[in-house]
Amino acid sequence: MYSCKIIRILESGFYDEISQSIDVCKDTLTKYGYLFTGSVDVDPVMSDLKEAIYAGSRSNDLVIVLGGTGLYKEDIGPEAVLSLVDKRATGIEMAMMRNAVVIDPSLSLYRVAAGTIIESLILCIPGYHTTVMHYLEPVIDVLKSLFDGWRGVVSAKQN
Repeated sequence: MYSCKIIRILESGFYDEISQSIDVCKDTLTKYGYLFTGSVDVDPVMSDLKEAIYAGSRSNDLVIVLGGTGLYKEDIGPEAVLSLVDKRATGIEMAMMRNAVVIDPSLSLYRVAAGTIIESLILCIPGYHTTVMHYLEPVIDVLKSLFDGWRGVVSAKQN
């Protein structure tokens, strides 16, 4: 079982959409065999967000940060993630963005970030409920091989 925590950045004017996004994420995680360990709401304050991300990474395989991905000055999600990660996961970022932009070109106005903190993967994606799946869909199942590798689990495909 793979564990995941969700961090919701509280953005004025988008509270309802991001609330629904938590449910979408939770349902998707369950569908793909992840254990949802809870969600945390964080104001768009860099120090608070970084603290929540780091704390979530200590006890979860995956941390999903919802929101704060636009181009306004208060949109600090990707910056917080990238300031903490040990290794940036550009392939994961590209897979998420490519899938989203092919479905809806207007999503090119948003940003994503992905990277590792020790043996936890952090994803920062836009928090609008109707688009969350566009970002998670191409990577959520593939990530299991990364987590298994960190745990030293050898899959049947590798034997």
